[in-house]
This record gives sequence, C-alpha cells and structure tokens, in this order.
Amino acid sequence: MVKENNAGQLSALIAYPLKRENPLPDIKNAEEFMAYYAILFDEAFRKKLEKYADTCVVEHHGSYGLVGDVFTGELWLNEEGNITAINYLSAEESKRKAALAADVQRLVHPSVREWKENVRVGKSKHLIIRVDRTEKGLRYVSWSKGRSMAEQPDLILYNGVEEAKGTMGGSTWTFKNGHWTYVVDEVKLCETEDLCGLFLRHYFNNLEKSRIRLFEIK
Repeated sequence: MVKENNAGQLSALIAYPLKRENPLPDIKNAEEFMAYYAILFDEAFRKKLEKYADTCVVEHHGSYGLVGDVFTGELWLNEEGNITAINYLSAEESKRKAALAADVQRLVHPSVREWKENVRVGKSKHLIIRVDRTEKGLRYVSWSKGRSMAEQPDLILYNGVEEAKGTMGGSTWTFKNGHWTYVVDEVKLCETEDLCGLFLRHYFNNLEKSRIRLFEIK
C-alpha cells in the first residue's frame, strides 16, 4: 500500500492534477509532487498511514478511500489504483494556506475582504464568482466581465446553504436573492466529461434560466 512507496514511486501513482485546498496551488505533475512530498506526507500523516488495514477501505462509485478506524477519507484511489485525492493538510501546508489567503485578501475589494475559508473561485467569459465561509455565514460574490476582484462586486449574497452530494461526489452551494436562486454546482461523478466540473445555475421562481460552466481559479 502507500506506506511501502517512496516519493518517486508514489509520484507515478498520482492522477494529476492533485487538487489542494484553496488557495494552495494544485500539484500538476510528478516533478512538483516529489518537490512537495515532504510537506504533503509529513511525519504525522505517514504514521497514520501505518495503521492501514483492508477493513479501512470503502468503495464509493468506483473510487476507493480510507474511511474507518483512524481514517476519515484522507486518501482516495480510482479503479486503476491511482491516487485521485489526498484530503490531508499538514501543519506546514496549513501555514502556507494561511499566508496565501492573506496575500489574496489584500488584493480583494474591502467590502468582501474578510472570510474564514475560501470554498471556490470560478471564472467564465462573463463573470468571476467567489464562495467563502465568513463570520456571517456562507457568502456568494460576483463580478461582471471586465471587472477585477479589487473592484466593488456586482452582487453579494449571504446565508448560503451547502450540500454535499456524498463522499467524493461533489457539492452544491445555494443562495437566494428574491425570486432568483444562484446555485454553484460542483459535479465530480458523471456519465460524460462535459457534465463534470464547476457550474453556476440561475433559477427564477425555481425554473432554471441558465447554466454556466466555470473554470476554477486560485
């Protein structure tokens, strides 16, 4: 299993890009993985992986994760045995995440500069959106085409509702604005590639009016 492999061997078993929590950059290739290995697989994580047992492996829609005993989904693999997700944040990564978040906050408009955790940042041809966890609850912010996050947002919504679709199955974040509903929809499991990804759906009186594909940015 994983504990028997060194950094070089593990790098060949990763399904790239390996996503990291925002605003940490994703790991795009084997070279980046090997350079980052000591931070990603710190001593605490390696000790935890030593407790691996077959009984800790669960199957969910063709993915296999470590869940049970000391594990809470820290590692996921596909049917080919490649690692698709590492849901573990080392102490060093946590420090880097906090430093990067502070850098981003300095560049964002003062009206939406405060948040506890960024959930997603998405961009299309016509807009940029952010979903953040804040002291006031889940928040949606958007800027129209041609505007940067340093400028006053076009729309700020609070009191969003987060719903997980299941382990490794994506999530939705829903926000109400009068008769309009804004749904940021992350789809991880789908029948065809065009149905997977990050989307923004607009509803008016519960009728879908638009569906926009977003490209996640950090």
